[in-house]
Amino acid sequence: MLTYLDSLCDSLATRDLPRIRHLVVDHPLARLLPAEAMAEARRFLADKAGPHAVPLANLRFRDQTARLLSEHPHVEATPATMAPATMPALTVGQPAVGAPSAAEGSPQTLRVERPHRRRRRVAAAQTELPLSA
Repeated sequence: MLTYLDSLCDSLATRDLPRIRHLVVDHPLARLLPAEAMAEARRFLADKAGPHAVPLANLRFRDQTARLLSEHPHVEATPATMAPATMPALTVGQPAVGAPSAAEGSPQTLRVERPHRRRRRVAAAQTELPLSA
């Protein structure tokens, strides 16, 4: 899909009418274009766009599609959704959160060990170099 949108945006920007006609009329992915992007492509195809017109609707749709394809949903793991191998280890020793204390007559108490989180690397500040004259 991104290859198709890249080709369409390139051909619209260069006003390559045979290529635009192929991508808008004959190509099977043309049916997936939003109405605004299709109308813009047809306007370029009919040569009704000004000489300095930019295919913004198509560029916006291409950018939106690229962002959606590259996004990964961030799901925080909870005990109900964790696989057994990734669940926190239970060890005998100190009481778990919400567990009765040893003073209340608990024969053994459990402690939940949480996996260590990786610290994010802080990006170094970019240094600007003076331009030589």
